[in-house]
Amino acid sequence: MPGTDTFPPEVSHVSTHGVWILMDHEELFLPFASFPWFLNATIQQISHIERPSQGHLYWPQLDID
Repeated sequence: MPGTDTFPPEVSHVSTHGVWILMDHEELFLPFASFPWFLNATIQQISHIERPSQGHLYWPQLDID
């Protein structure tokens, strides 16, 4: 039985408007207007994403999930 395709989340772009994340064959947009805690984060902090479980993302350097 084939397994489920899961790719680790990856930041594909950061702009003055927000952050784009690639995950499971789709691209998610996190606008700074809705997620202001990312606005002053460094690229390194934003790029370090963990996925503890399906549908759950965690940024350990920012302590955000």
